[in-house]
Amino acid sequence: MSARDPLIPADPDFAATIRRGTLGMPIARFFGVEFTDIRPGHLEAVLPYRDELSYRPGHFQGTAVSAVAYFAATSALGTLLAADRIGLTLDQNVKFLAPAVGERLVARGRVISAGYSVGVGTSDVFAVRDGKETLCATAQVTVRNVDRKKLEG
Repeated sequence: MSARDPLIPADPDFAATIRRGTLGMPIARFFGVEFTDIRPGHLEAVLPYRDELSYRPGHFQGTAVSAVAYFAATSALGTLLAADRIGLTLDQNVKFLAPAVGERLVARGRVISAGYSVGVGTSDVFAVRDGKETLCATAQVTVRNVDRKKLEG
């Protein structure tokens, strides 16, 4: 990889930074999101089923599907940010493709565009039932990258 390669993380400890920053959020803890694969420009998030996330037994409600899609896409973008920067959501678009029925959701996020000020990520969400994955949603998220210190002041 060259120094100009956009998939070179600016933070050498990017995986720990993403885990600490995203999974430390109260909303991520509420949903129970887990990260199972973190690489530059890619992130896999898992959301185990529980009744509080359903609209009927065994069926994830759309909010839970949207949340895991969001966490995967934005956190994939975060793998390429410097430790002193953070992405703030500008837009999220989710397309539901099939019922989200299963023991867990797996969202695979990846970077589409990693600009200094604006980033675009996408994720595909799969419902896993009896070991079989069914694509149930796809999402695109746009973020504005800012200095963390500006948020604290």
